[in-house]
Amino acid sequence: MLNYRKPRFWLLFFSIVLMIAVGIGLLANPVIKGKDSLGQITDSNNIPSSEEASLELPEKSAAEILSDLANLQFSIKRDQISDDDQETVVTFGKAFVNLYTGAIAEQKAVTFKNYISNDNLLKYTNKMLELEQRKELKGEFSVIFGLENKFAEAEFKQLDENLYYVNLPFSNQGSGMSFKMLVQTENKILKIVDLYFGNKDGVDTIVTGHPAVRKLHDSKLWADQEWVDGVFEKLEKIEI
Repeated sequence: MLNYRKPRFWLLFFSIVLMIAVGIGLLANPVIKGKDSLGQITDSNNIPSSEEASLELPEKSAAEILSDLANLQFSIKRDQISDDDQETVVTFGKAFVNLYTGAIAEQKAVTFKNYISNDNLLKYTNKMLELEQRKELKGEFSVIFGLENKFAEAEFKQLDENLYYVNLPFSNQGSGMSFKMLVQTENKILKIVDLYFGNKDGVDTIVTGHPAVRKLHDSKLWADQEWVDGVFEKLEKIEI
């Protein structure tokens, strides 16, 4: 009788050996799918530089910067200002200067409500800005106004338990100026209770006095209605 099982056995044996050999070959030389695309990703010529990869944020417009400044609010931890709050007070003053002088340069209407709470002083500051914007358009200023000012070291004096005098020198394009203010807190929020730029051509010099005589020391000055009325009478003459 012929034995058919023996050839089948050897056929099965050689098939298994062949499969093992093919498997070993694949392990030694694996096939990477998508090799071309992978090369494109890792190729140094296709990797963007840091400059190309970084996204530049769009710069804010002058109107947006002015709006941001107008919406700032400065607070301290205690009910009264102390020497520990000097940095915050100076930053507060710088923000106001940039807001005011920036509004002149950009001919924009802004609000000072977050900086000034006294109605008379707020009304006066709004009118002063309006008149100085007109003077700027006519080229009547000898100083240069702008949104970004350079500030020198501030002079800082305590006048009362909750009242500080700040003299803040600043310049724009080499044009030197100075801003003076009285600051106190209202419910821990910093507020300007008197202010003075005192530029030679400035409205405040004309209506509130020359720097030699215009002193900032009285936190209740803008509550003196007789004095306030005299200031606004002079403002009306400038408008004419």
